[in-house]
Amino acid sequence: MGAKLHIESGDIQGIIDPSLRNEYDIQSMWKIAEKALMCVQPHGSMRPSISDVIKEIQDAISIERGAEAVREGSSDDISRLSVHSSINMSSLDFGANDNSLSIDDSISQPTAR
Repeated sequence: MGAKLHIESGDIQGIIDPSLRNEYDIQSMWKIAEKALMCVQPHGSMRPSISDVIKEIQDAISIERGAEAVREGSSDDISRLSVHSSINMSSLDFGANDNSLSIDDSISQPTAR
């Protein structure tokens, strides 16, 4: 069964890497999976903008960090997260009236596997 079918049938665990050993928050996984499905829509007008995708990833990271802090029982981390709910991604450059995005070339180049 493909990833799309797993997601559409509600079986998100079916596509999660088993090496994570359930050390993740299911809500953050759903956020990313749903956004990924939107990114592969056949018509460009139905796909999200890169800024929407990045926001969803930032939200998922915030959720994961909060869940990790709970798993580790660290109240300091939880209180820090409540103050800093957004992630500072200094490598991304958003202009006020500009939808362009700067991404480090090293992460955008294909690599041999």
